[in-house]
Amino acid sequence: MRSMIVAVMLFAASDVPEFEVPTGLQRLLDTGKWDGTPRAFRIIALSNLADGCVGQARAKPGLQKEARACVESVLARALALGRSRDGLYLSHLNLIYGAMDRLGPCANEVEHARLSRELAMRSLADPLRHASSYESTSLRWPADQSVTLASLARYDTAHGGDLLKDPLAQWKTVVAQHLDPKTGLPWSELTGKGPGAKFPRGCAQSYLTRYLSEVDAPLAATWWAAYREHFFVRLGPVVGFREWPRGVERRGDIDSGPIVMGIGTAASAFALSAAKAQGDLALAAQLEAGAQAVMATGVGGAAAESVLAQAISFEGRWHEL
Repeated sequence: MRSMIVAVMLFAASDVPEFEVPTGLQRLLDTGKWDGTPRAFRIIALSNLADGCVGQARAKPGLQKEARACVESVLARALALGRSRDGLYLSHLNLIYGAMDRLGPCANEVEHARLSRELAMRSLADPLRHASSYESTSLRWPADQSVTLASLARYDTAHGGDLLKDPLAQWKTVVAQHLDPKTGLPWSELTGKGPGAKFPRGCAQSYLTRYLSEVDAPLAATWWAAYREHFFVRLGPVVGFREWPRGVERRGDIDSGPIVMGIGTAASAFALSAAKAQGDLALAAQLEAGAQAVMATGVGGAAAESVLAQAISFEGRWHEL
């Protein structure tokens, strides 16, 4: 009898799901120490970490308490970055507040409402209907605005608001005037002044698809189909997405990460969540396996092990469907 009781206890203990956060990300939450991740990208890493925590709680019922504690730590680290006025920072911070809403009471209803109203106002006040990513630039990136819009969608869903409607409608009107004629995909930068602005870019399109899926699923699906048609690459067992359209060869930059035989590392990393958001689970599995195969070769070096890369991978693994 005693052995049976012990066996039952061990089975019950092993059946309890454990909350998992990659070592590097947990170290960041515990110490607040960053690796070489550029300062502007740190808030992106944090919002991906928050969404990964939410996704894990949804996939493993019973872990909501642990997931909420994780997102609370993420929010604390986001606020510790400093009160930036840049739209990129504010939009990802708003995503984190939205992640908290998915796990229980709002972390700060007054601040969440204020922040959401400000982002909506900035979007509508801009001639190109984008909340400027950085106060110091006039460039406007649709991918960054998709984050702003997703944050408004989360606020509206959790708090019964109606802040998304006009910014989304007006943004779509503007973007429709800046589409690449060959692919039907948005320019990567709407003023036309940024590097490669009038070309769609893989890192931008994967990122945009992931967040646009939260606010306009039909448009996200349309662009995803075009993106797959024009950017998807299969090289033996490795699959991924090009950083630039076929026939266009440009160097990588801080946004794209390394480009290997035309395949962009950032484009392919963000495509994992984008594929899941589109219900393209077979492709998501191929992307994940391909990424592991590439990392095993050492491609990407330290960047592949960075906090940002870990956070993107973590969110992709647990992305909510």
